[in-house]
Amino acid sequence: MIRCERASVEQAGQLVLQTVSLHVRTGEAWAVIGRSGAGKSMLIAAAATAVPLHAGDILVDGRSVRREAGAVRRAAGYVPDRPPDWPGLRASELLEVCGAAAGLRGRDLAQAIERGLALAGLAGRGGDDIDTLDAGRGKRLLVARALVHDPQVLLLDDPFAGLDPAGRRDIERLVDDAHLMGRTVLAAIDDARVPDCFTHLAVLAEGRLVAGGSNDPATFADGRRWRYCLRCPGRAADAERAVVPIVGSAVVADADMLVATIDLAAVSPADVVAAAARAGVPIESAGYEPPWQAQLLEE
Repeated sequence: MIRCERASVEQAGQLVLQTVSLHVRTGEAWAVIGRSGAGKSMLIAAAATAVPLHAGDILVDGRSVRREAGAVRRAAGYVPDRPPDWPGLRASELLEVCGAAAGLRGRDLAQAIERGLALAGLAGRGGDDIDTLDAGRGKRLLVARALVHDPQVLLLDDPFAGLDPAGRRDIERLVDDAHLMGRTVLAAIDDARVPDCFTHLAVLAEGRLVAGGSNDPATFADGRRWRYCLRCPGRAADAERAVVPIVGSAVVADADMLVATIDLAAVSPADVVAAAARAGVPIESAGYEPPWQAQLLEE
């Protein structure tokens, strides 16, 4: 559904995206992570035809962003990282412009605008200027704009920025529903907190694709050791004695927190939790800390 073929983007005489090749199949949801300046947003913008390619091509639903930009925009819904700088534009007008550009007319357009305002938390408030919206509603409005023509491809740039936990869960459900309905999603995630609604993960560094695969730490585990934390109030030292024999390395961060270093080829997170539980240590919570996707970016 989305095929990047040695795609490159140049800005100010420098390549900010370099010969990226990536195949996102129908129904997959890919998250793109990387440090600041890695080219994540540029990849999403190029796929959405928002910036021109310097070399290579990107095909969206079989259409080339270089030769069939209009067809690509009709096939895809694009969520940029911030609302457009159009002073005085009202929320309903933004949805109307995008819906009309996608070919919606009359009652279909009116219903799409109504649905979009509801999704953005702006039901009955279509007259609000978009430059007065808080970050959360602004992001929701951008998502509504992307969905106004019911596209089969979603291109999301930092979709969780500015959202509270409830808003983040809404976007996670949107991605999960899109995946279940056979839509295709490509999203840039700035904080590397990649939820399970994404099926695959791509890692960019200095404009190049350096790794990719299913959104599972085992996919990226070759030669790596992950930090896995157990929160066991007042019993971290007891947990250390229980898990060191199977993990080899664990550090008591404080009385309540143990940080184990695990090699997934030898031991699973479930093994670590089970070892502590067998020793009678109560576990309040357990998980990769920071998230394993963020640990990838530390290398």
